[in-house]
Amino acid sequence: MPSRMEGYNQLLQESQQRGYEFHSIRSFWQLIQAGVLQTDRRYLVLRHDIDTDRSGAEAFWQVEQSLNARASFYFRLSTIDIPLMQKIEASGSEASYHYEEIASIAKQLCLHGTQQVAHQMPAIRQRFKSNLTALRQQSGLPMSTLASHGDFVNRKLKIYNYDILKDSELREELTIEAEVYDDAINRPLTSRFSDAPYPRFWQPSDPLEAIRRGDAVVYLLTHPRHWHPNPKGNLADNFRRLAGGLRYSTCVHRKASFR
Repeated sequence: MPSRMEGYNQLLQESQQRGYEFHSIRSFWQLIQAGVLQTDRRYLVLRHDIDTDRSGAEAFWQVEQSLNARASFYFRLSTIDIPLMQKIEASGSEASYHYEEIASIAKQLCLHGTQQVAHQMPAIRQRFKSNLTALRQQSGLPMSTLASHGDFVNRKLKIYNYDILKDSELREELTIEAEVYDDAINRPLTSRFSDAPYPRFWQPSDPLEAIRRGDAVVYLLTHPRHWHPNPKGNLADNFRRLAGGLRYSTCVHRKASFR
């Protein structure tokens, strides 16, 4: 697929022309906390999950810079780019952590049931704490809102990475203000959209429909691989995911065979 960044630019331009304010997760959360969301204003909340392709993250940021738009960029450990994250933060947008420690440890230890994950949860939370603390120290960024990553292991186990932050004491200790799946963030949303692969492009539908009808709070989740051409990087990521899936399935099968 060719670059779709011009289409993203046009979507933001039309939103701006129709009176939408651009917000990152953090700036939107601050409005919620302050109790100043107004029913006669329109809000467009922009979130990017940087699962792959740092250059795609920068392409999103450049489009938003041209329109003075704020957005949130959540980076996995595999996509961390400290200089880019610092530039994003300095521009008024937000750069933070796309965490996945439940999935990582489940794959590492070949966990295959919710009880096994629950048993490892103290170690999982400790690794999460260490990773977040190290990222904050390396970057100097607050990383006060976070977004959990979804992995095939989470779907198999039916336990998700955001379960790490169901511990209120951990949140308080690490001064985490919000997680993107918190009810308090999602409750004010009028409509929510995520990008999707060709040929669908969006799910559940095109967000321009909601923007044109004037929905009060529109939330967009996007990923670089659906917008920015990086065939080598995407192919490499596909192979890594395939290899990881095979390793995990083989491990689980072996464990089951020894019972």
